[in-house]
Amino acid sequence: MNNRLIRLMISVAAATAFMVALVLMTPEENPNRILVMLGGTMPEGLIQGATYFLFIWGVLEVMAIKSRLTTEADSFSAHLLPEKDNYILSADDANQLKLNMMHLERQQSYYLVDLIKKSCTKYRLSKSSSEVLGLVDSQIGLYNSEIESEQAYINYASWAIPSVGFIGTVLGIAASLGFANQASTPEGIEKVTSMLAVAFDTTLVALVLSVILTFLIHSLHKQQDELFTKMKSYIIENLINRFYK
Repeated sequence: MNNRLIRLMISVAAATAFMVALVLMTPEENPNRILVMLGGTMPEGLIQGATYFLFIWGVLEVMAIKSRLTTEADSFSAHLLPEKDNYILSADDANQLKLNMMHLERQQSYYLVDLIKKSCTKYRLSKSSSEVLGLVDSQIGLYNSEIESEQAYINYASWAIPSVGFIGTVLGIAASLGFANQASTPEGIEKVTSMLAVAFDTTLVALVLSVILTFLIHSLHKQQDELFTKMKSYIIENLINRFYK
């Protein structure tokens, strides 16, 4: 929770700094169209600022979980299970493996270490490879659910970014309608078109950010699926298939 709060504060600071830089770079007279679209004018740019905050927060959350998955994948390099051909594991070997995993858990907790420990315990109790395989399936499902539950804020940010953009569109259109009675004058037309530009700019920026964040989320899901598929394969090949029948 503390790490998430830190990421939240970093997101606020980064979005604020970016918006301040945009406003300072945008001249009051004849402002650059791209800078205006990005939110360089105030208070119209507040909507873009909100989408930048949500985007940065979502990216930081994605990177945090991807970092955790990478750390979990590092456990395979420790070669926790025997990988030699024709190596057979007895019930006593399974018990020794369990003790080794318990020792490793005191140093750092990994999903793979926990899964090996639970699998060895199940084999000691049941002497059944099929029951161990069932435990592996259910346990990996629990790990997967745990990771997915941590993605709740990512999913919220992904949903909120285009929603905030659409709110900006509604506000911009509403503001332009407020100047409709002045549309017969050049100044009135300029105000109406200016507000319409703000309305569509907020949606454009939000949709672009949403596309980028969605790509990162799919990349995260791919890494997550690959980790748990590899974990199950590793357990089957180097533990379950080696149990003495």
